[in-house]
Amino acid sequence: MTGAADDEPEAGGRKPADPAWTMSLINNLMRAPLDPGYAAAARKRQAAGAPRSTGLRSPLLVVAMVVIGVGLAIAAHALRVPAGVADKERTNLIDSIGSRQKQIDQDTRTINDTQAEINRLQSQALTRQNDTSLSDRLGKLETQTGGGAATGPGLTLTVDDAPGAGTDAQGNPRTDSSTGRLTSTDLQIVVNGLWQAGAEGIAINGQRLTSLSAIRFAGQAILVNFRALTPPYTISAIGGPGMADAFRGDSGGAYLRGLVDDYQIKEKLETSKSVSLPAAATPALAYAHPPPATGSSSSPSTRPNPSRTTQGASRP
Repeated sequence: MTGAADDEPEAGGRKPADPAWTMSLINNLMRAPLDPGYAAAARKRQAAGAPRSTGLRSPLLVVAMVVIGVGLAIAAHALRVPAGVADKERTNLIDSIGSRQKQIDQDTRTINDTQAEINRLQSQALTRQNDTSLSDRLGKLETQTGGGAATGPGLTLTVDDAPGAGTDAQGNPRTDSSTGRLTSTDLQIVVNGLWQAGAEGIAINGQRLTSLSAIRFAGQAILVNFRALTPPYTISAIGGPGMADAFRGDSGGAYLRGLVDDYQIKEKLETSKSVSLPAAATPALAYAHPPPATGSSSSPSTRPNPSRTTQGASRP
């Protein structure tokens, strides 16, 4: 009865394996782990007078290993820059940057002094003409174009990244996965909202905005007038007494509230009776021609007609 029961198939139609046969296979694998063909090849080499196997005793293999090791050592040495050389190059680069920055600061002071002298001479020339209307008109145009410093009632709006903001690139459209980092697009919308609210002059971190200004991004920096700015961003605006309320009620203020509520952007708006704006950098004149002399005529075909290219204005 027992033997008949052992021959009955298991579930699935398969007969159970014979334990004795299974142990025999394991014992054979343990006693002869090497394939018989390798042993036959070794006996054949031994009968021919050669060693049973090459292994590490082959001179060619030893030479190849030595050559590979030497090559790897040379490559590693060539790729590794000595610490002393790297530190020296870094120090030279820092010194070069510092020297260039000092030269830029010196040139900036010279430009500012020259501009102040030009303004003084211009004011003297206007005073001699006893024409106050011309002086007033010039001052108004300087305020509108950003060509001169301006002071008046207005507001100061400070915006900053959210606490713990990431380091994503600036200027990209916001997505659900974006962090609370201000983008160049954010500043553009807020600034345009201030223009819409009646601002007469705006500056961001001391950079006066004109019709040639641009708010852009480069890597992780926001550029205004091609100058990299770092947060927090202080937006100073000169305008009428109702400018703050008008900004809160227009699209720029609504956008800023959305940034605060959705991305925890920090903002602080303060009104003031005296807000100072610096003058914008004087653009370089590409072409200048004196007026023709009295009685002379010039043919239109001989006059230069250069094409001028301007950047997009920040003001709508």
